[in-house]
Order: sequence, then structure tokens, then C-alpha cells
Amino acid sequence: MTRGSLSLATALAAVVLGCAAGDSTDESSSSGGLVFVRAVNGSADVVRARLADGAERPVTATPDRPERWPYWSDSARRLVFQVGDAEDRNASDLVLFDPQSERESALVTTPQRVERWPGWSPNGRFVVYAFRGGTPASGVALADWQQDTLSLVARSGVRDYYLRPSFSPEGLRLVAQRRSEAAGSSNLWILTAGAEPRPLTTDAAWVDIKPRFDRSGARIVYTRRRPGHRSHDVMSIDASGGEPRAVLATDANEHSARPSPLRDEVVLISDRDGSEDVFLIDEDGGEPRNLRRTPEWNELAPRWSPNGERVVVTAVPREIGRFGSLSGEVLPLARVRVLDRNGNVLLDVSGAMPDWMPPWP
Repeated sequence: MTRGSLSLATALAAVVLGCAAGDSTDESSSSGGLVFVRAVNGSADVVRARLADGAERPVTATPDRPERWPYWSDSARRLVFQVGDAEDRNASDLVLFDPQSERESALVTTPQRVERWPGWSPNGRFVVYAFRGGTPASGVALADWQQDTLSLVARSGVRDYYLRPSFSPEGLRLVAQRRSEAAGSSNLWILTAGAEPRPLTTDAAWVDIKPRFDRSGARIVYTRRRPGHRSHDVMSIDASGGEPRAVLATDANEHSARPSPLRDEVVLISDRDGSEDVFLIDEDGGEPRNLRRTPEWNELAPRWSPNGERVVVTAVPREIGRFGSLSGEVLPLARVRVLDRNGNVLLDVSGAMPDWMPPWP
């Protein structure tokens, strides 16, 4: 790793210490604004929107550099997003943006390495991300943007690489998806200070993806499917291990679950009503509730507002497919939609890959 390499124990210990001294998070401030990606003049740029009046403001204007997946931290007061190479779809670095100064700075710039899936520590001092390329061949890293240092959290290989790392609520642990060397298989792993990476799920009969800690940090909600199958189930498992239990497992396709920051419930996507719609369900299971039937659209990647009262999704025309590709010719067709808990549409604009970000005055 560039800029130094520390052990997992040292890296995560720094996160914990940072959490103890970090600023508190005003969870309500971000629920009134969005940040997302939009197709602009053949490229993909970052845009902000204000829910109160629908006003918009550009963050980037880079026709020669596509951006993807912006994520905001209330504690850091910064935005992190991926920047790509217009000529190479597999190349990506990470960039920080400070809305107060309206300046961006490189978090990680490595031409021979791909950095993806950034996630903020609870205190906002650190960004965790997965990488591929270079030495080691892949792994999980932690960037301290204040000190401009990098720490290697976990190593992996060319075929058994990590994806989608995310923090527990207290910042002591990470959960990540990890592909095995066998094609088409993946399980969940826990990364903890002072211990070797620990597999949380090990059943080769399932492909486990998209893990997230619930608000208590005691359980992890995730999506699984059989190898070679397209239909998914939503599961949860104790973060210390044990047998998983179903949140929603039917003949329909259910996926992309996100635990609520406020209640013991989960938002997810299901096609049980004919199209990929947004549903709410108790974390322990039960009858899911369709927030809004959209027979001509498929919803993707739901994200809770920090106050737990709204959900934002990307929607793509149903004829594109079950999931669609959020790049190329598809991005101009995508919509960003905000729903309240009753399914009312609060905002509907052109774009994709949204996150919550405080609106400007």
C-alpha cells in the first residue's frame, strides 16, 4: 500500500479512538437533500438536489471523467465518490469533495489499482474501501483523510477479493463480502481489531452479498442466492456467528436490503408484485409492505434517510431488465425517487446512485 501499511488492530483501534473523540452526527440535517449521479453531455457528473423546492446544484462538471456512487458523511462534512477513466470502465480512484470550499482532493490515486465501495467510519475520519490490483492483489484498506495516511486492513488474492466493506455502528468491526476462488461463490467476513479476518457465512451452496449491520450492531442483514440462480432471498445472521434466519425468502426475487437507522425494520427490493418495487418489512420477518407499485419501472439500491422517515432509490425502465446497468445508454433513462413511509413521491428527477446530503441554505 502507498503511504504506509499498518496492521488491522492498529487501523481499527484508530477508528475506535476517533469515534470516542469525534463530532456527534446531526441525523436530521441530511434528510432534506440528496447527492447523485446524472448523465451530462455523454459523461456522468455529481449533482445535488434540495427536497424542499427541487432546486439543483452541480458538484462536478467533468466530461472527460465519469463519476459514480457518491457517499456523504455528516461527521466529516465531506463527500467521497469514485472517479473513472472514460477509456477504461474498470479503472477507478476515490475523491473527496468539501462543499464549503467547493474543492475536491484525491483520497486515493493509483493508476494500476481499482478502488471501489467506499464507506465512512461513524466518526467521519476514515474511509474504508475495497481495492484490486498491485501488491497485494486485492484487499480492504482504510484511509485517514485528515492525516493523509493509508492502512491495510485485510489482504486477499486475484480471485478471492473483498467487496462492499462497511462499519458497525460503534466502529469496532467491519463486515464485507468476499468472493471465493471458486467461480460464482462468495461469503461474508468479519474484520475485527486484534483478530484474523473471520468468515461469518461458509455454506458453498449460497452466494452471500451486500451485508449491512443493523442499528444495534448485533445482527447483519444481507442478500443471498443459489449459484447460477437469479432469484435472491433476504437473510439476517448474528454478527458473532450461528445460523442465518430469513427476513424474506419466497419464490420471488428479494434483494438489496437496508436496515433502518431508527426502527427494527428493513427496506428492500422485491418483484413479488410483478415489478421490482420498494418494500418495508420487520427485521424479524413478517408480511412485507409495498410502498409504491411501479409496473413500468424497476427500483434499485434503496437508502434510508438519516432520520429513518424517507427512502431514496434509483428507478430504471422495466424493459431494461431486472437490475440494469447504470452506465452508458442506461444512465440517461434512470430516475432518482424519494418516497416517504406511506409511498408518497417527494422528489423525482433524472439521475442514479443517490445518497443523502444536507441541502445548501
